[in-house]
Amino acid sequence: MPPYRIPAILTLTLSLICGCAHTATPFNPGTDLTPAHPAPIEFRPDSIEGAGGTRVILPHYVIYSTIADQQVLAKTGQLLETALAAYHALAPEVPVTPRPMECYIFESRAQWAAYTKTHTGDDAAIYLRVNRGGYTVNDKFVAYWIGDVGTYSVAAHEGWHQYVARHLKGRLPPFLEEGLACMFEQVTWSADDVPRFDLTKNHPRAVALRAAADADDLYPLAKLLTMHAGQVVGKRSAKIEAFYAESWAFARFLNETHHPALRQMLLDASRGTLYADNSTDDPSGGPLWDPATAKPMLEHYFAMPTPQIEAAFARYVREIVDRG
Repeated sequence: MPPYRIPAILTLTLSLICGCAHTATPFNPGTDLTPAHPAPIEFRPDSIEGAGGTRVILPHYVIYSTIADQQVLAKTGQLLETALAAYHALAPEVPVTPRPMECYIFESRAQWAAYTKTHTGDDAAIYLRVNRGGYTVNDKFVAYWIGDVGTYSVAAHEGWHQYVARHLKGRLPPFLEEGLACMFEQVTWSADDVPRFDLTKNHPRAVALRAAADADDLYPLAKLLTMHAGQVVGKRSAKIEAFYAESWAFARFLNETHHPALRQMLLDASRGTLYADNSTDDPSGGPLWDPATAKPMLEHYFAMPTPQIEAAFARYVREIVDRG
């Protein structure tokens, strides 16, 4: 297939990410970005797209929001600061830029839709099909309130896309980028309101993976390698869920069984030396990405042919499904 433009990172959060009754194993990024204390935060009144709102200023983020509840905004800010440490821990050699990243979180879908129509041009119709979630354009993410659990999950997911857009010069296969974002969706909170990430846990994605596997409805790896989120918009719900669940499972497979490969991929992408990557900046918006690059890229970093990767991945999926 020829190179084509992916206008932005699109997220379809069709299943609300639910909290679990058990206490997840804390994920300790182990870097100097790990917040030892709650991040300092400043609230400033601001006009957000003509509506009254708040600008929330944090060390690494600026949140523009029409949500009035400062406690919610403070938790969202703390979530993003902690998530940044978790993102960075996947490849600590990737330098973090000092310029804060911008996020827009609207109180209502109507406000979000109005912003989207104004700022995303011809791509607005695609984004407006998102019914529970958000999207990332360049290094800015845009979301709206869907309750505390869902909104925090979307923020952690979109925050990964934002981190990638800011810090990586090369383009990971989009399905893998989506899968990595899904690893951060399940957020738990300690008694002192500190967010925690266990990258092995995501109950809704695990349920969807089991459903797809039991129905023999998983995408073949050769197909998954060439896909991006925009291609599942409009498909039946089960196929959308299967795409995200299988992408999540592959990201876990890579992180847990071939972490040095993932770490090297992210480092090379940050340096602009990602193997086989020929993505280029497109003046009309977003990078050009060639699906044909995904297979040689993964074979290089896994140091094995695709059939061998697929066989190992199939065993890994079966283990997840059998564990329930």
